[in-house]
Amino acid sequence: MEALTFNNGTVSVGDVFVSSWGYEQTNVNFYQVISVHGKKTVTVQEIRASVLLTCSMSGYKTPLLNDFCGEPLKRRVRDCYSVPAIEIESFEMAYKTQPEEKHEFTSYY
Repeated sequence: MEALTFNNGTVSVGDVFVSSWGYEQTNVNFYQVISVHGKKTVTVQEIRASVLLTCSMSGYKTPLLNDFCGEPLKRRVRDCYSVPAIEIESFEMAYKTQPEEKHEFTSYY
């Protein structure tokens, strides 16, 4: 399996990235690496999450590996944080995470 190497870690197929973004709420999205290209480019695809509610409008999410949704996205990996990162959109950065790690979210209905 090919891996991309950076000063702050490696990125390979199967790795998970998480983004946490929003205003007045915290949206959490997960992306799984489905292929690597060249020295700094990956293709990721959003994956669904398991949700554990702690109250009516907040809780924790963990990624569901290989449970894909959405379209694949080709993105360049950045080597400027404590872990590798990718820009999903201008308002959404995703950082490499461990698949078992919980990520807090809040929402308003």
